[in-house]
Parts: sequence; structure tokens; C-alpha cells
Amino acid sequence: MRVLLVLISLCGLAHCARILAVLPFPSKSHSILQYAIFRLLAQRGHEVVVYSPYPPPYSIANLTYIDLPTVLNDIYSTWSFEQFNEKVLEQNFYGFPIKGLWDVIALACEDVFKNQNVADLLESDEHFDLVFLEVSLGQASLTAFSHKFQAPIINFQGFSTWGLTDWIVGNSLSISYIPDIASFPFTHNMSFKERLQNFLSTVITILFYHLDHLPRHQQIVQQYYKDPSMPHVKEMIKEISITLTNSLNIMDYPRPYTPNMIPIGGTHMSAHDTPLPQDIDSFMDNAKEGVIFFSLGTFVPSHIMPSKYIQAFVTAFKKMPYMVLWKTQLESIPGLPKNIMLTKWVPQPTVIGHPNCVLFLTHGGLFSQHEAFYAGVPVVGIPFTGEQRYNMRFYEHLGVGLKLELDEVTEETVYEKIYTVISNPRYKENAKRVSSIVRDQSMSPTDTVVYWLEYVIGYAGAPHLKPVSFYLWM
Repeated sequence: MRVLLVLISLCGLAHCARILAVLPFPSKSHSILQYAIFRLLAQRGHEVVVYSPYPPPYSIANLTYIDLPTVLNDIYSTWSFEQFNEKVLEQNFYGFPIKGLWDVIALACEDVFKNQNVADLLESDEHFDLVFLEVSLGQASLTAFSHKFQAPIINFQGFSTWGLTDWIVGNSLSISYIPDIASFPFTHNMSFKERLQNFLSTVITILFYHLDHLPRHQQIVQQYYKDPSMPHVKEMIKEISITLTNSLNIMDYPRPYTPNMIPIGGTHMSAHDTPLPQDIDSFMDNAKEGVIFFSLGTFVPSHIMPSKYIQAFVTAFKKMPYMVLWKTQLESIPGLPKNIMLTKWVPQPTVIGHPNCVLFLTHGGLFSQHEAFYAGVPVVGIPFTGEQRYNMRFYEHLGVGLKLELDEVTEETVYEKIYTVISNPRYKENAKRVSSIVRDQSMSPTDTVVYWLEYVIGYAGAPHLKPVSFYLWM
């Protein structure tokens, strides 16, 4: 009742706003969360205009979509599994993994400004009250949209909070006890050597941000936006009102949050928790021994995984008494036993939340982690990127799962890891405890998003939320 009264009170503060979202990063999982947020805003009468590579996954009134293809779409849609794996396993100096990603994101930002629809938008007399960007994901040049429309920025952080996000918003880096998720899969109990590595990787990232990244995006703005009145991009970052972080602050290593950082982890499930298709529902209902759900997410091209890995999974599953629901783009697999069902799409939170789901075989992605926490299901994870290794280390820290590296995948290792987690009751008990903590929140993630976005609208960007430290590094 208190939450309802608070939201009703905000209706007087936040008029029906126009919101612009420019989101060129081709991440399907990010788009799921973004559209969940946009639908919540649209349902409250706000008008949302979205430029993205991904159309809305469902009909949304008050939302206008404009396709925004970039070079990243071509890169990610054409590489082989070997190219993908080589890229994600690329060794970086002291855990500095972001340069390669930001290099291609800079190309994508150039593509944004070259897009004719965007050019027309920048020449228009349209009005927007908020601009929704992923500034902390290497897109500083897109702050030009904030300058053009004189609108504050909502910074969307699709990953968990990491060192650079803290730096941008003026939050404490807490290097001695908060591991930088983009660098090393440490816990908060770091050794002296790990703290030193954490310090060096954070410093290198911040130096690169100032000495290479921001100057490069300033050049992009000068080349394509060409408005002499626009300040340097490092000054435009001050227009960030709040940063929405895809994190669960109640289920993370305890850390400080400044008022302009809003954790919203789990918001995507409000729009993604739908009934099961009838065939899958029957498959799971009839699984007397339980169901293992196997999915490597939306980014890992598992359908072109080498056959030796595919067959290792098939052979291991065949020896188990459990049914296996396998999300993959493969049409068929040779020698598929009767206890395996292939599917190209499922509402993942609903599958994991089914009472017969006994284990989630995952890639360790953050969205999947939030869903597993909420459902209280133990996991075995096969990580590919640094963030996923960090997430798997956190699963192990909580005692709810085990990690299995891809190069360790064999029939024996797959069987051993799954059998260990399912047969040992402590994994299930810990997962249920985590689920209870995650569900026990004073305000739901969806109510949190609506409250704070309308708060920013109602208080003209809410500059009072920014600590003085927000301005010190500029």
C-alpha cells in the first residue's frame, strides 16, 4: 500500500514525458530488459522513441521503433564459433578486457551518426524530456543527443556495476574489497596479490578511458555532430541524472551506492515471465525425476559449437534419469535420446521456476543469474567471458553451483558436475535461501524503475542526487 501511495504521489510530479532511447549495442538480453522498462513507462502514458537493432518483442502502445543497424550486427552474426571463442578468451594485460569491445563500439557509434534516420532526428525540432543511453558501455559520443534536446541522461548499465561505472557516477571504487567484474573472477575476500591486480586493472581502465576513449569519442562528435556549442563529451557526461545498474544490491558483495545509482536487477522478468507452450509444459509436468534446463543464452552461438562438445552433452544426458530441455538453434542432433527435448525459444524464468526443474545448465550470464536466484534453482555454469566467470565464482561463493570450463567439457566432466550438484542437498538448500532473500524486497524492481525515472522527470533531472565526487574527476 505504501508503494502504491508513493507512485500515485509521483503522478503529480511527473507529467507524461517524451523519452528518446538510442541503443546501438547488439545484445538481445540487454534489449529484453530495456523493452521491459519502456513498456512500464509506456503503460503510464509516457511516449518512448527507440532507435535500436532490435524491434520490440511484443506490441507496446506509446512506443515508436526505428531500426538502427550497425557494424556490430554484421560482426556478431557472421563469426564462426572458433572466432567467437578466440575473441572471448583473448588474453588482456592485467585483466584489461574492455579495449577490444570499445573499439568496435566506437565504430557502432559512428554508424549511429551516419544513419539517415538519426541525421533527420538531429535536424528536427522534436522535444524530449529524457535521453536513455548506455554511456558507461563505451558510448560517450551519444551524449550529443542530450545536448541536442537539452534533456538529462538516464545511463543504462546492462551489466553489474563495475569500476568505471563507479568512477563515472562518483561512487567509491572500494578497490580493496570490491572486485572489478570486467577483469578478474575474484570474491570480496581478495588476497594481497588479488587486491594489487584489482587495483592495477582498475587504474589501467580509467587511464584508458581518459587518454584514449574520451578523446576518440570527442573526435566522433566533432566529425558528425558538428555543433560548436556542444561541450567536450567529458563535460556532457555530467548530464547523467541516474545510472540504472542491472544488479541486485541485496544479493551481491556488500558495497556502497551513491543516490544516483539505482539497482534494478530482475526488472526484465516482469515482461519475460509468460506461460509455457503446451508441449514444453507437458514435457516438464511429466518429468518424474526432474528436468535439467540447458541454455547458453542469447550471445553464445551454441548452435555452431564443435560437434565434440555437442556429443559430450548428449552422451552425458543419456546416462541420466532426468529429462533435459535444451534451448538451441539446432534443428536436430544425431543420436538424440528420448529424454532430451530441443527448443529454439522458451520463457526462461517460467522454465526455471517450474517445480520440476532441478538444475540450470547455464553460461553464467547476469540475466540468467537473476532468474536462477529468484527461482531457487542450483546451477552448473560454462562461462565464456570475464563477467560470466565472475558470476560463476559468485555462484560458488554462495554454494549454489559449480563451474565447468568449455575446454574441460567431456562426457565424464559434464556428468560429474551435474551429478554432484543435484545429489548434494546443500546446493538446493543454498539456492532456496538465496531465493528467499531475493524475493524479500521493500519495493519490486519494476516499481523501483518507474519510481526513479518519474522522479527524475518530476525534478528536472534530479541534480540533488549527484554527490560532489561526481564532478571532481572532470
